[in-house]
Amino acid sequence: MPPVSHPFQKGLLVVLMNYNDHTPPHVHVKYQNDYRSYRIEIKSRQWMRPGKQLPPKLKRLIEAWVEAHEEALLEQ
Repeated sequence: MPPVSHPFQKGLLVVLMNYNDHTPPHVHVKYQNDYRSYRIEIKSRQWMRPGKQLPPKLKRLIEAWVEAHEEALLEQ
């Protein structure tokens, strides 16, 4: 799964997207070397069955990032 962005401190938080993944369109968030637990739907910006919770500040940053890049993410 290729990284889409490193929006924050290098390596701390990485946004990944597999363009051939299942619906609904979503991105994975790699945080502390774990990317399976954090997924967010692009259109609704709803978190998908979180196994773990991101810290609230990081969660809001990711939601804002997804909103700002929604069009580009969905056209792939």
